[in-house]
Amino acid sequence: TGPGGYGSGTRFGWRMHDARHLETPLDGPCTVERVDASQFASLEAFHDAHRARGGAPVVVTGLGPRNDAFRAMNARDALLRRWGDETIVLSTANTHSYRKVAKTLREYLDDHLHVQDLAVPGDETLYWFGDNDHERWAEHFDHYAPPPLIPRSADVALSFGVGGPLSGVPLHVHGPGFSETLIGRKRWWLARPLPKPTFDPNATALEWALSRRKGESSGADGVAFAECTVSEGEAIYFPDGWWHATLNLDETVFISSFVNYVLDEKGDRPRADVTGKLLDLDDSFELRR
Repeated sequence: TGPGGYGSGTRFGWRMHDARHLETPLDGPCTVERVDASQFASLEAFHDAHRARGGAPVVVTGLGPRNDAFRAMNARDALLRRWGDETIVLSTANTHSYRKVAKTLREYLDDHLHVQDLAVPGDETLYWFGDNDHERWAEHFDHYAPPPLIPRSADVALSFGVGGPLSGVPLHVHGPGFSETLIGRKRWWLARPLPKPTFDPNATALEWALSRRKGESSGADGVAFAECTVSEGEAIYFPDGWWHATLNLDETVFISSFVNYVLDEKGDRPRADVTGKLLDLDDSFELRR
């Protein structure tokens, strides 16, 4: 292991990371179901297994060959050559992503793509995830093939980014979709909308993950989390309204497909709890201040 925990390997020019310098391991077993995309006989089968009745996350495997060409377009040198001087929008890596900062891609990679410092809080950490200029980047995103489990009737919004080792986003919620790891590895933690976890919204994903591993109340709070590492050529489906946190284990390139399913599609109705009461996600936040 080299300085900052970097290993000697690279993948498409992005550095692999070895977190053995930390006392607490961050990778580990996968407790999310893993299914090859070809095993779903139809969109209906996927719906019944993972979207109906509140949903259930799943890691979809076997996607690698679909995006081999796009993956090569996201090699570090290729991105810098084509997009290095383009302006991107960085967000603070806390639950609400309060602050936005414009930088060139080259500035971001030179100044911010480093191993996350545990002493730096989320509201002082800048991270590139989303806020993409889709019109400007259309020639890039047009080469991406989303997972084959999205109905053609659905609207899809893509969110692209690059994160340094041990960077990520702490617990948050939003609508359903898929997040594919193009290069590197990303660790995921997911929990149902209720019960509501209690957490510090300005803690980094690294701080939260370490506290959870150590069994501290700020990390787990009695809420049951499923977790898994999503590697190159794999995507995770996150159900509507599920809490989740993410942590990049390497220098990681990723793209998410946020899916707006049409309301008349079977079973796609406003989410409800077991009593039938409709849930307001704004009321699901219970943050430790």
